[in-house]
Amino acid sequence: MAKKKSKPNISQEVLERARAEMRGDQSAGAPSKPAVGEGVAPAATPAKAKATVRGGNLATRRLPTKDELDHEYRHITRDLRAMLTLAGGLFLFVIVMAILVVPNIS
Repeated sequence: MAKKKSKPNISQEVLERARAEMRGDQSAGAPSKPAVGEGVAPAATPAKAKATVRGGNLATRRLPTKDELDHEYRHITRDLRAMLTLAGGLFLFVIVMAILVVPNIS
């Protein structure tokens, strides 16, 4: 059997940027910006240069309030409540059938 490789399947650049972000160093992973007058045409930039870092530092992220979360996930809580009602009704139906019908079969 061949030995497993422990080499990660991501590039060193991405790995270093992730490590810098974990340490809280924002400037290490950010791409350098050209000086004024050194602009590059947007069509000429490669796809890797267009990558954006979302989220930022964990200490500076804004946490949503309970009201915002309730508003955003209202449809999920409604669906969960409907599934819970259906499951409870079916469970009660099975119990009632076991009490009333099963003893009368024999």
